[in-house]
Amino acid sequence: MTGQPRQSRRPRQPVVLDCDTGTDDAVAILLAALHPDLDLLGVTTVWGNHDVARTTENTLRVLDAVGRGDVGVHPGRDEPFRPRIEAIPSGRADLPPTLPLPDPVSTAGEEAVEWLVGTLRAAATPVALVATGPLTNLAAALAADRSITGSVGRLVVLGGTHRQTGVTPYAERNTWCDPEAAADVLAAPFRDVWLVTMDATCSAPLTRADAARLRGLGTAAGRVAADLVEERVAWHRRAGVEVAGGRAPVHDPLAVAALVAPDLLTTLRASVEVERRDPVRYGATRFTAEPDERRGRLRVAVRADHDRYVDLLCDTLAP
Repeated sequence: MTGQPRQSRRPRQPVVLDCDTGTDDAVAILLAALHPDLDLLGVTTVWGNHDVARTTENTLRVLDAVGRGDVGVHPGRDEPFRPRIEAIPSGRADLPPTLPLPDPVSTAGEEAVEWLVGTLRAAATPVALVATGPLTNLAAALAADRSITGSVGRLVVLGGTHRQTGVTPYAERNTWCDPEAAADVLAAPFRDVWLVTMDATCSAPLTRADAARLRGLGTAAGRVAADLVEERVAWHRRAGVEVAGGRAPVHDPLAVAALVAPDLLTTLRASVEVERRDPVRYGATRFTAEPDERRGRLRVAVRADHDRYVDLLCDTLAP
């Protein structure tokens, strides 16, 4: 399937995706752009996996490949919101900078933070906001106009970890890249916040058989997703972190799943603090359980259902 998503029987949920587009962000873009219940208003890009010039170009490649060049792509920040304890590059040397897709035909739109603030200020209905990279753009938007929280129906953040080892023994990469931004965003008065952690994403890794099923859909989107899943499996093998059985977590689409299939995630109510001072535990997410379901805005995803995850991808990317 390419082009506009299939018609939904329900009103489509307006959504903005903020990402540092590498392989798993790309699959999240496919899911958000083609799911019939979502109206993807735009994609804002941020530093993280690569510098923002690369994440913007990669985003354009993905959308053009499946006929969604109509979705605006807005380049954002290329460094942390406030300086880190120790500076890091705005990209990763261990990842290919360019996705294996044709050069984009579409071009980028206005700057991300300006576009995001303007879009949320003008929203007639609540907008879902899904962030799959460092939260730099979102923190900058809040600094520009904190009232935009009132226009966000659900904020979904792909970030944090509880038991799963991340880029350090304590921290997941997105929060570690910009802990100051993560702390600001998670403390802001959004009405409904979901944090999809590495505990959830690593509980449902995808396999070469899953990639074959996606390829068998016979659609451009299915082929793109299959290539990306296979690349993630191969990268994990090269990096020496291959999951038993040739599997690899495809993290970011599970953040989009929190909008369209939230019950495939197991969640707990909790509050969270982001470590910003201790250099050893820098970027760690410390959770405090909320036993009363009526308390705590934060819903923390700790597990995911692999089979339902793959079904969601296949159903969305099918003809």
